[in-house]
Amino acid sequence: MSNNEDRSVLLSVLAGIGIGAIVGAAVALLLAPKSGQETREDLAKAVERLKESVSELTQRLKPALETVASTIRQKTAGVESAEAGEHAPEQAQA
Repeated sequence: MSNNEDRSVLLSVLAGIGIGAIVGAAVALLLAPKSGQETREDLAKAVERLKESVSELTQRLKPALETVASTIRQKTAGVESAEAGEHAPEQAQA
């Protein structure tokens, strides 16, 4: 798999998790036969769980994202040095 495909898959997974959490919370609120106070408490708990999940996911993905960023930097540096090498004869003639 190429880095672009890895990144695309990673972004798709993150988007799916986020959308799923939002839809699940909305459905739970709409279908729950609870008082306003109970609903607010449940919502606060759900938001806290979501924060914890995002934090955990961020910690798990950080090494992978750093690897992707490093690979991109290396490839960019390779392209820049190759372009500089192509222009060297032109600069020598000037």
